[in-house]
Amino acid sequence: MRPSNRKALILTGAVLNTLPISLSSYYGNLLPYIDSYYHANRGTIGLHVDPLWIVSVFEVTLVLGMIFTSPLEHRIGIHLTIFAGDVFISFSVISGYLTIKEPLALTFIFGGLQGTSVGIVFALVVKLLLQTIPNNGGLATGVMSAGPVLGALVFIGVAFAVINPSNKEPNLTVHNKVYFADEDLIDRVPIYFLVVGAITTASTLIGAALMYFGSWKLLQNSSEEKSKGALNISIQKNTQTARSEGSVAHENSRALSRTVSTTRNYSTHAREEIMTEKNTSFTSTSRAKPEEIGRNAFQQDNQNSIELCTQDEISPRDAIKTTKFWLVWLAYVTSNHTNYLHLNLYKQYGQQAISDDSLLVTIGIISNAGMVVIRPLVGVASDRFGIRNTSIILNSASCLFMSLMVLALHICPWAYMVLIVIEYIGVSPHTMIFSLLTAFEFDLFLSIAFANVTDLWENTLKNFVSSYFDPTCSMLNKSCNADPVGLDGNYRVDK
Repeated sequence: MRPSNRKALILTGAVLNTLPISLSSYYGNLLPYIDSYYHANRGTIGLHVDPLWIVSVFEVTLVLGMIFTSPLEHRIGIHLTIFAGDVFISFSVISGYLTIKEPLALTFIFGGLQGTSVGIVFALVVKLLLQTIPNNGGLATGVMSAGPVLGALVFIGVAFAVINPSNKEPNLTVHNKVYFADEDLIDRVPIYFLVVGAITTASTLIGAALMYFGSWKLLQNSSEEKSKGALNISIQKNTQTARSEGSVAHENSRALSRTVSTTRNYSTHAREEIMTEKNTSFTSTSRAKPEEIGRNAFQQDNQNSIELCTQDEISPRDAIKTTKFWLVWLAYVTSNHTNYLHLNLYKQYGQQAISDDSLLVTIGIISNAGMVVIRPLVGVASDRFGIRNTSIILNSASCLFMSLMVLALHICPWAYMVLIVIEYIGVSPHTMIFSLLTAFEFDLFLSIAFANVTDLWENTLKNFVSSYFDPTCSMLNKSCNADPVGLDGNYRVDK
Protein backbone atom coordinates (compact mmCIF):
# COMPACT_ATOMS: atom_id res chain seq x y z
CA MET A 1 0.00 0.00 0.00
CA ARG A 2 1.28 3.46 -0.88
CA PRO A 3 2.27 5.81 1.95
CA SER A 4 -0.31 8.33 0.76
CA ASN A 5 -3.07 5.72 1.06
CA ARG A 6 -1.87 4.77 4.53
CA LYS A 7 -1.97 8.41 5.59
CA ALA A 8 -5.52 8.68 4.24
CA LEU A 9 -6.49 5.68 6.38
CA ILE A 10 -4.89 7.27 9.43
CA LEU A 11 -6.69 10.56 8.87
CA THR A 12 -10.05 8.87 8.33
CA GLY A 13 -9.53 6.79 11.45
CA ALA A 14 -8.65 9.89 13.45
CA VAL A 15 -11.88 11.62 12.40
CA LEU A 16 -13.95 8.54 13.32
CA ASN A 17 -12.12 8.20 16.63
CA THR A 18 -12.91 11.77 17.63
CA LEU A 19 -16.60 11.73 16.62
CA PRO A 20 -17.94 10.85 20.10
CA ILE A 21 -15.67 13.06 22.21
CA SER A 22 -17.75 16.24 21.94
CA LEU A 23 -20.03 15.87 24.97
CA SER A 24 -19.61 19.54 25.87
CA SER A 25 -20.90 20.58 22.44
CA TYR A 26 -24.10 18.51 22.34
CA TYR A 27 -24.98 18.17 26.02
CA GLY A 28 -26.97 21.41 26.04
CA ASN A 29 -29.47 19.78 23.68
CA LEU A 30 -29.64 16.62 25.81
CA LEU A 31 -29.92 18.36 29.19
CA PRO A 32 -33.69 19.19 29.06
CA TYR A 33 -34.51 15.54 28.34
CA ILE A 34 -32.39 14.24 31.24
CA ASP A 35 -33.73 16.93 33.56
CA SER A 36 -37.30 16.01 32.63
CA TYR A 37 -36.52 12.34 33.24
CA TYR A 38 -35.19 13.08 36.72
CA HIS A 39 -38.18 15.25 37.54
CA ALA A 40 -40.64 12.58 36.40
CA ASN A 41 -38.84 9.91 38.45
CA ARG A 42 -37.95 12.07 41.44
CA GLY A 43 -39.81 9.74 43.79
CA THR A 44 -37.59 6.75 42.96
CA ILE A 45 -34.24 8.54 42.93
CA GLY A 46 -32.18 8.00 46.05
CA LEU A 47 -29.72 10.89 45.76
CA HIS A 48 -30.43 13.78 43.45
CA VAL A 49 -27.45 15.17 41.53
CA ASP A 50 -27.97 18.09 39.21
CA PRO A 51 -27.45 17.02 35.57
CA LEU A 52 -25.09 19.95 35.01
CA TRP A 53 -22.46 18.10 37.02
CA ILE A 54 -22.16 15.54 34.22
CA VAL A 55 -20.50 17.87 31.73
CA SER A 56 -18.31 19.50 34.39
CA VAL A 57 -17.06 16.15 35.66
CA PHE A 58 -16.43 15.20 32.03
CA GLU A 59 -14.23 18.25 31.45
CA VAL A 60 -12.26 17.82 34.67
CA THR A 61 -11.60 14.10 34.18
CA LEU A 62 -10.63 14.74 30.56
CA VAL A 63 -7.65 16.71 31.85
CA LEU A 64 -6.85 13.98 34.37
CA GLY A 65 -6.99 11.38 31.61
CA MET A 66 -4.27 13.19 29.68
CA ILE A 67 -1.96 12.81 32.69
CA PHE A 68 -2.11 9.00 32.42
CA THR A 69 -1.59 8.97 28.66
CA SER A 70 2.20 8.72 28.61
CA PRO A 71 2.58 5.95 31.25
CA LEU A 72 -0.07 3.83 29.55
CA GLU A 73 1.46 4.32 26.12
CA HIS A 74 4.91 3.27 27.30
CA ARG A 75 3.50 0.22 29.08
CA ILE A 76 1.12 -1.25 26.48
CA GLY A 77 1.78 0.74 23.30
CA ILE A 78 -0.03 3.55 21.53
CA HIS A 79 -2.46 1.42 19.50
CA LEU A 80 -3.55 -0.78 22.38
CA THR A 81 -4.03 2.28 24.59
CA ILE A 82 -6.25 3.93 21.97
CA PHE A 83 -8.26 0.72 21.62
CA ALA A 84 -8.71 0.40 25.40
CA GLY A 85 -9.79 4.03 25.62
CA ASP A 86 -12.33 3.49 22.85
CA VAL A 87 -13.77 0.49 24.69
CA PHE A 88 -14.22 2.51 27.88
CA ILE A 89 -15.82 5.38 25.95
CA SER A 90 -18.36 2.97 24.45
CA PHE A 91 -19.01 1.35 27.82
CA SER A 92 -19.56 4.69 29.55
CA VAL A 93 -22.19 5.67 26.97
CA ILE A 94 -24.01 2.32 26.71
CA SER A 95 -24.13 1.94 30.49
CA GLY A 96 -26.16 5.15 30.60
CA TYR A 97 -29.19 2.97 29.80
CA LEU A 98 -28.92 1.64 33.37
CA THR A 99 -27.04 4.35 35.26
CA ILE A 100 -29.54 7.07 34.35
CA LYS A 101 -31.76 5.63 37.08
CA GLU A 102 -29.21 6.87 39.62
CA PRO A 103 -27.91 10.39 38.89
CA LEU A 104 -24.70 9.88 40.86
CA ALA A 105 -23.80 6.78 38.86
CA LEU A 106 -24.57 8.56 35.58
CA THR A 107 -22.39 11.48 36.63
CA PHE A 108 -19.35 9.36 37.45
CA ILE A 109 -19.65 6.85 34.59
CA PHE A 110 -21.18 8.79 31.69
CA GLY A 111 -19.36 11.96 32.76
CA GLY A 112 -16.23 10.84 34.63
CA LEU A 113 -15.26 7.59 32.94
CA GLN A 114 -16.02 8.98 29.51
CA GLY A 115 -14.00 12.13 30.23
CA THR A 116 -10.95 10.14 31.36
CA SER A 117 -11.13 7.88 28.32
CA VAL A 118 -11.59 10.79 25.93
CA GLY A 119 -8.55 12.55 27.41
CA ILE A 120 -6.40 9.49 26.76
CA VAL A 121 -7.72 8.80 23.26
CA PHE A 122 -7.63 12.40 22.06
CA ALA A 123 -4.03 12.99 23.16
CA LEU A 124 -2.79 9.79 21.53
CA VAL A 125 -4.70 10.33 18.30
CA VAL A 126 -3.07 13.74 17.93
CA LYS A 127 0.35 12.26 18.72
CA LEU A 128 -0.10 9.47 16.18
CA LEU A 129 -1.09 11.97 13.52
CA LEU A 130 2.00 14.07 14.14
CA GLN A 131 4.25 11.00 14.09
CA THR A 132 2.89 9.57 10.84
CA ILE A 133 2.12 12.81 8.97
CA PRO A 134 4.92 15.09 10.22
CA ASN A 135 5.16 17.26 7.11
CA ASN A 136 1.46 18.19 7.18
CA GLY A 137 0.74 17.98 10.89
CA GLY A 138 -1.24 21.24 10.97
CA LEU A 139 -3.48 20.19 8.10
CA ALA A 140 -3.96 16.73 9.60
CA THR A 141 -5.00 18.02 13.02
CA GLY A 142 -7.25 20.58 11.33
CA VAL A 143 -9.07 17.84 9.44
CA MET A 144 -9.25 15.75 12.60
CA SER A 145 -10.91 18.64 14.46
CA ALA A 146 -13.91 18.18 12.18
CA GLY A 147 -14.61 14.90 13.98
CA PRO A 148 -15.98 16.36 17.24
CA VAL A 149 -18.09 18.88 15.32
CA LEU A 150 -19.59 16.17 13.12
CA GLY A 151 -20.18 14.07 16.22
CA ALA A 152 -22.07 16.90 17.89
CA LEU A 153 -24.24 17.35 14.79
CA VAL A 154 -25.03 13.62 14.70
CA PHE A 155 -25.78 13.25 18.41
CA ILE A 156 -28.03 16.31 18.52
CA GLY A 157 -30.06 14.89 15.65
CA VAL A 158 -30.13 11.41 17.19
CA ALA A 159 -31.38 12.79 20.51
CA PHE A 160 -34.34 14.44 18.82
CA ALA A 161 -35.07 11.46 16.55
CA VAL A 162 -34.99 8.93 19.40
CA ILE A 163 -36.42 10.85 22.35
CA ASN A 164 -38.85 13.31 20.78
CA PRO A 165 -39.65 12.20 17.21
CA SER A 166 -43.19 13.61 17.47
CA ASN A 167 -41.89 17.04 18.46
CA LYS A 168 -43.80 17.13 21.75
CA GLU A 169 -43.79 20.45 23.56
CA PRO A 170 -42.41 20.97 27.07
CA ASN A 171 -45.68 21.60 28.90
CA LEU A 172 -44.85 21.43 32.59
CA THR A 173 -43.56 24.50 34.45
CA VAL A 174 -42.19 24.12 37.97
CA HIS A 175 -40.39 26.97 39.73
CA ASN A 176 -39.71 28.77 36.46
CA LYS A 177 -38.27 25.65 34.84
CA VAL A 178 -39.94 23.92 31.91
CA TYR A 179 -40.10 20.12 31.67
CA PHE A 180 -41.40 17.54 29.24
CA ALA A 181 -44.33 15.72 30.85
CA ASP A 182 -45.11 13.20 28.11
CA GLU A 183 -44.64 9.68 29.51
CA ASP A 184 -43.59 8.11 26.22
CA LEU A 185 -40.92 10.76 25.77
CA ILE A 186 -39.63 10.16 29.30
CA ASP A 187 -39.47 6.40 28.72
CA ARG A 188 -37.38 6.86 25.58
CA VAL A 189 -34.59 8.80 27.32
CA PRO A 190 -32.67 5.64 28.40
CA ILE A 191 -32.96 4.23 24.87
CA TYR A 192 -30.96 7.20 23.62
CA PHE A 193 -27.86 5.90 25.39
CA LEU A 194 -28.15 2.53 23.64
CA VAL A 195 -28.43 4.12 20.20
CA VAL A 196 -25.61 6.59 20.78
CA GLY A 197 -23.54 3.84 22.38
CA ALA A 198 -23.90 1.71 19.25
CA ILE A 199 -22.83 4.64 17.06
CA THR A 200 -19.91 5.35 19.39
CA THR A 201 -18.76 1.73 19.38
CA ALA A 202 -18.87 1.43 15.60
CA SER A 203 -17.17 4.78 15.05
CA THR A 204 -14.33 4.36 17.54
CA LEU A 205 -13.51 0.73 16.77
CA ILE A 206 -13.50 1.28 13.01
CA GLY A 207 -11.40 4.39 13.54
CA ALA A 208 -8.91 2.52 15.76
CA ALA A 209 -8.62 -0.27 13.18
CA LEU A 210 -8.00 2.18 10.33
CA MET A 211 -5.35 4.01 12.32
CA TYR A 212 -3.63 0.74 13.21
CA PHE A 213 -3.49 -0.66 9.68
CA GLY A 214 -2.49 2.70 8.28
CA SER A 215 0.24 3.57 10.77
CA TRP A 216 2.02 0.39 11.84
CA LYS A 217 4.12 0.21 8.66
CA LEU A 218 4.87 3.93 8.71
CA LEU A 219 5.91 3.80 12.36
CA GLN A 220 8.08 0.74 11.66
CA ASN A 221 9.78 2.44 8.71
CA SER A 222 10.26 5.61 10.73
CA SER A 223 11.87 3.64 13.55
CA GLU A 224 14.19 1.82 11.13
CA GLU A 225 15.17 5.07 9.42
CA LYS A 226 15.98 6.65 12.76
CA SER A 227 18.14 3.64 13.74
CA LYS A 228 19.95 3.66 10.39
CA GLY A 229 20.42 7.40 10.60
CA ALA A 230 21.90 7.17 14.07
CA LEU A 231 24.22 4.35 12.95
CA ASN A 232 25.36 6.29 9.87
CA ILE A 233 26.04 9.38 11.93
CA SER A 234 28.10 7.32 14.37
CA ILE A 235 30.10 5.71 11.55
CA GLN A 236 30.70 9.07 9.87
CA LYS A 237 31.91 10.60 13.10
CA ASN A 238 34.30 7.71 13.75
CA THR A 239 35.61 7.87 10.17
CA GLN A 240 36.15 11.62 10.34
CA THR A 241 37.89 11.29 13.69
CA ALA A 242 40.20 8.56 12.37
CA ARG A 243 41.04 10.56 9.25
CA SER A 244 41.76 13.66 11.29
CA GLU A 245 43.99 11.78 13.72
CA GLY A 246 45.87 10.12 10.83
CA SER A 247 46.39 13.46 9.14
CA VAL A 248 47.72 14.97 12.33
CA ALA A 249 50.14 12.08 12.86
CA HIS A 250 51.37 12.27 9.26
CA GLU A 251 52.03 16.00 9.41
CA ASN A 252 53.78 15.72 12.77
CA SER A 253 56.04 13.01 11.35
CA ARG A 254 56.95 15.19 8.36
CA ALA A 255 57.64 18.11 10.65
CA LEU A 256 59.93 16.01 12.83
CA SER A 257 61.95 14.74 9.83
CA ARG A 258 62.42 18.22 8.47
CA THR A 259 63.49 19.51 11.87
CA VAL A 260 66.16 16.83 12.31
CA SER A 261 67.54 17.40 8.79
CA THR A 262 67.68 21.12 9.28
CA THR A 263 69.46 20.72 12.63
CA ARG A 264 72.18 18.53 11.15
CA ASN A 265 72.96 20.68 8.09
CA TYR A 266 72.34 24.16 9.36
CA SER A 267 73.19 24.13 13.04
CA THR A 268 73.71 27.86 13.17
CA HIS A 269 70.11 28.46 12.09
CA ALA A 270 68.57 25.53 13.99
CA ARG A 271 66.23 27.49 16.19
CA GLU A 272 64.85 29.56 13.31
CA GLU A 273 64.29 26.49 11.11
CA ILE A 274 62.57 24.54 13.87
CA MET A 275 60.19 27.42 14.50
CA THR A 276 59.51 27.65 10.76
CA GLU A 277 58.74 23.92 10.52
CA LYS A 278 56.47 24.12 13.55
CA ASN A 279 54.51 26.90 11.92
CA THR A 280 54.37 24.88 8.69
CA SER A 281 53.15 21.84 10.64
CA PHE A 282 50.43 23.88 12.31
CA THR A 283 49.29 25.33 8.98
CA SER A 284 49.25 21.90 7.28
CA THR A 285 47.36 20.35 10.15
CA SER A 286 44.75 23.08 10.03
CA ARG A 287 44.30 22.57 6.30
CA ALA A 288 44.01 18.79 6.77
CA LYS A 289 41.03 19.05 9.16
CA PRO A 290 38.23 21.08 7.54
CA GLU A 291 35.58 18.56 8.67
CA GLU A 292 36.85 18.71 12.23
CA ILE A 293 36.83 22.50 12.22
CA GLY A 294 33.34 22.61 10.68
CA ARG A 295 32.01 20.13 13.17
CA ASN A 296 33.47 22.06 16.09
CA ALA A 297 31.95 25.28 14.78
CA PHE A 298 28.55 23.58 14.41
CA GLN A 299 28.75 22.17 17.93
CA GLN A 300 29.67 25.60 19.26
CA ASP A 301 26.74 27.25 17.46
CA ASN A 302 24.41 24.51 18.61
CA GLN A 303 25.61 24.89 22.18
CA ASN A 304 24.99 28.63 22.00
CA SER A 305 21.50 27.96 20.65
CA ILE A 306 20.76 25.50 23.44
CA GLU A 307 21.97 27.95 26.05
CA LEU A 308 19.80 30.67 24.52
CA CYS A 309 16.70 28.45 24.63
CA THR A 310 17.44 27.46 28.19
CA GLN A 311 17.67 31.07 29.23
CA ASP A 312 14.33 31.93 27.58
CA GLU A 313 12.41 28.96 28.99
CA ILE A 314 10.42 29.29 32.18
CA SER A 315 9.31 26.35 34.26
CA PRO A 316 5.72 26.02 35.52
CA ARG A 317 6.93 26.37 39.10
CA ASP A 318 8.54 29.71 38.30
CA ALA A 319 5.64 30.83 36.12
CA ILE A 320 3.00 30.47 38.81
CA LYS A 321 5.01 32.94 40.87
CA THR A 322 4.55 35.62 38.22
CA THR A 323 1.74 38.15 38.07
CA LYS A 324 1.22 37.53 34.35
CA PHE A 325 0.31 33.88 34.90
CA TRP A 326 -2.40 34.64 37.44
CA LEU A 327 -3.80 37.47 35.34
CA VAL A 328 -4.22 35.12 32.39
CA TRP A 329 -5.64 32.41 34.66
CA LEU A 330 -8.09 34.84 36.25
CA ALA A 331 -9.16 36.13 32.84
CA TYR A 332 -9.85 32.59 31.67
CA VAL A 333 -11.88 31.65 34.75
CA THR A 334 -13.97 34.81 34.80
CA SER A 335 -14.67 34.84 31.07
CA ASN A 336 -15.47 31.18 30.51
CA HIS A 337 -18.85 31.42 32.25
CA THR A 338 -20.44 32.59 29.00
CA ASN A 339 -19.10 29.52 27.23
CA TYR A 340 -20.32 27.18 29.97
CA LEU A 341 -23.76 28.73 30.41
CA HIS A 342 -24.50 29.11 26.73
CA LEU A 343 -23.44 25.66 25.54
CA ASN A 344 -25.36 23.92 28.32
CA LEU A 345 -28.39 26.13 28.94
CA TYR A 346 -29.32 27.85 25.67
CA LYS A 347 -32.05 25.30 24.97
CA GLN A 348 -33.37 24.95 28.51
CA TYR A 349 -33.67 28.71 28.87
CA GLY A 350 -35.17 29.12 25.40
CA GLN A 351 -37.96 26.67 26.19
CA GLN A 352 -39.53 29.29 28.44
CA ALA A 353 -40.74 31.16 25.36
CA ILE A 354 -40.14 28.73 22.47
CA SER A 355 -42.12 25.50 22.72
CA ASP A 356 -41.05 24.06 19.36
CA ASP A 357 -38.36 21.54 20.27
CA SER A 358 -37.42 20.83 16.65
CA LEU A 359 -36.70 24.52 16.09
CA LEU A 360 -34.25 24.68 18.99
CA VAL A 361 -32.63 21.44 17.83
CA THR A 362 -32.16 22.89 14.34
CA ILE A 363 -30.61 26.03 15.79
CA GLY A 364 -28.18 23.88 17.76
CA ILE A 365 -27.15 21.99 14.62
CA ILE A 366 -26.62 25.22 12.67
CA SER A 367 -24.60 26.66 15.54
CA ASN A 368 -22.28 23.65 15.66
CA ALA A 369 -21.79 23.86 11.91
CA GLY A 370 -20.73 27.49 12.35
CA MET A 371 -17.90 26.35 14.60
CA VAL A 372 -16.18 24.83 11.58
CA VAL A 373 -16.00 28.26 9.96
CA ILE A 374 -15.16 30.47 12.92
CA ARG A 375 -12.20 28.58 14.39
CA PRO A 376 -9.85 29.03 11.42
CA LEU A 377 -10.89 32.70 11.25
CA VAL A 378 -9.90 33.16 14.88
CA GLY A 379 -6.39 32.04 14.01
CA VAL A 380 -6.29 34.49 11.10
CA ALA A 381 -7.54 37.31 13.35
CA SER A 382 -4.92 36.56 16.00
CA ASP A 383 -2.20 36.82 13.35
CA ARG A 384 -3.56 40.09 11.98
CA PHE A 385 -4.68 41.94 15.11
CA GLY A 386 -2.76 40.14 17.85
CA ILE A 387 -4.01 37.48 20.23
CA ARG A 388 -4.66 39.94 23.07
CA ASN A 389 -6.87 42.17 20.93
CA THR A 390 -8.67 39.15 19.49
CA SER A 391 -9.32 37.80 22.97
CA ILE A 392 -10.73 41.12 24.19
CA ILE A 393 -12.96 41.52 21.12
CA LEU A 394 -14.43 38.01 21.25
CA ASN A 395 -15.00 37.99 25.01
CA SER A 396 -16.63 41.41 24.91
CA ALA A 397 -18.84 40.36 22.01
CA SER A 398 -19.76 37.17 23.84
CA CYS A 399 -20.96 39.07 26.91
CA LEU A 400 -22.81 41.59 24.74
CA PHE A 401 -24.70 38.99 22.72
CA MET A 402 -25.57 36.96 25.81
CA SER A 403 -27.10 40.09 27.35
CA LEU A 404 -29.07 40.66 24.15
CA MET A 405 -30.27 37.05 24.32
CA VAL A 406 -31.71 37.67 27.79
CA LEU A 407 -33.68 40.65 26.49
CA ALA A 408 -34.68 39.13 23.16
CA LEU A 409 -36.25 35.89 24.40
CA HIS A 410 -39.42 37.47 25.81
CA ILE A 411 -39.53 40.34 23.30
CA CYS A 412 -38.72 38.63 20.00
CA PRO A 413 -38.07 34.84 20.13
CA TRP A 414 -36.87 34.84 16.52
CA ALA A 415 -34.13 37.31 17.43
CA TYR A 416 -33.21 35.01 20.31
CA MET A 417 -32.64 32.13 17.89
CA VAL A 418 -30.42 34.27 15.67
CA LEU A 419 -28.44 35.36 18.71
CA ILE A 420 -28.01 31.70 19.70
CA VAL A 421 -26.08 31.08 16.50
CA ILE A 422 -24.00 34.24 16.89
CA GLU A 423 -23.25 33.54 20.54
CA TYR A 424 -22.45 29.89 19.83
CA ILE A 425 -19.89 30.95 17.23
CA GLY A 426 -18.50 33.58 19.60
CA VAL A 427 -17.98 31.34 22.64
CA SER A 428 -16.88 28.17 20.86
CA PRO A 429 -13.22 29.23 20.31
CA HIS A 430 -12.83 30.47 23.89
CA THR A 431 -10.44 27.74 25.02
CA MET A 432 -8.59 27.97 21.72
CA ILE A 433 -8.03 31.70 22.25
CA PHE A 434 -6.55 31.23 25.70
CA SER A 435 -4.40 28.36 24.45
CA LEU A 436 -2.94 30.73 21.86
CA LEU A 437 -2.61 33.45 24.49
CA THR A 438 -0.60 31.26 26.84
CA ALA A 439 1.51 30.04 23.93
CA PHE A 440 2.47 33.64 23.19
CA GLU A 441 2.88 34.76 26.78
CA PHE A 442 4.75 31.66 27.92
CA ASP A 443 6.47 28.72 26.25
CA LEU A 444 4.62 25.67 24.92
CA PHE A 445 5.40 23.48 27.91
CA LEU A 446 3.97 26.04 30.26
CA SER A 447 0.78 26.34 28.23
CA ILE A 448 0.16 22.62 28.80
CA ALA A 449 0.62 23.06 32.52
CA PHE A 450 -1.61 26.13 32.38
CA ALA A 451 -4.34 24.12 30.68
CA ASN A 452 -4.21 21.41 33.33
CA VAL A 453 -4.34 23.80 36.27
CA THR A 454 -6.95 26.06 34.72
CA ASP A 455 -9.36 23.33 33.66
CA LEU A 456 -9.30 21.68 37.07
CA TRP A 457 -9.94 24.88 39.01
CA GLU A 458 -12.23 26.52 36.50
CA ASN A 459 -14.57 23.57 36.10
CA THR A 460 -14.81 22.97 39.83
CA LEU A 461 -15.48 26.65 40.52
CA LYS A 462 -18.04 27.25 37.81
CA ASN A 463 -19.93 24.06 38.61
CA PHE A 464 -20.11 24.87 42.30
CA VAL A 465 -21.33 28.38 41.56
CA SER A 466 -23.80 27.36 38.86
CA SER A 467 -25.29 24.55 40.91
CA TYR A 468 -25.80 26.39 44.19
CA PHE A 469 -25.37 30.14 43.91
CA ASP A 470 -25.64 31.40 40.34
CA PRO A 471 -29.27 32.36 39.72
CA THR A 472 -28.73 32.50 35.97
CA CYS A 473 -28.46 28.72 35.89
CA SER A 474 -31.73 28.11 37.73
CA MET A 475 -30.11 25.23 39.54
CA LEU A 476 -31.29 25.75 43.10
CA ASN A 477 -31.36 22.76 45.38
CA LYS A 478 -34.64 21.04 44.59
CA SER A 479 -35.10 19.97 48.20
CA CYS A 480 -35.69 23.63 49.07
CA ASN A 481 -39.36 24.64 48.84
CA ALA A 482 -38.72 28.38 48.89
CA ASP A 483 -39.08 30.38 45.70
CA PRO A 484 -35.98 32.02 44.27
CA VAL A 485 -35.27 35.52 45.49
CA GLY A 486 -34.20 38.29 43.11
CA LEU A 487 -33.50 36.81 39.70
CA ASP A 488 -35.95 34.05 38.95
CA GLY A 489 -35.29 30.68 37.33
CA ASN A 490 -33.01 32.10 34.66
CA TYR A 491 -32.73 35.80 33.88
CA ARG A 492 -36.02 37.64 34.52
CA VAL A 493 -36.41 39.76 37.66
CA ASP A 494 -39.06 38.72 40.16
CA LYS A 495 -41.37 41.39 41.39
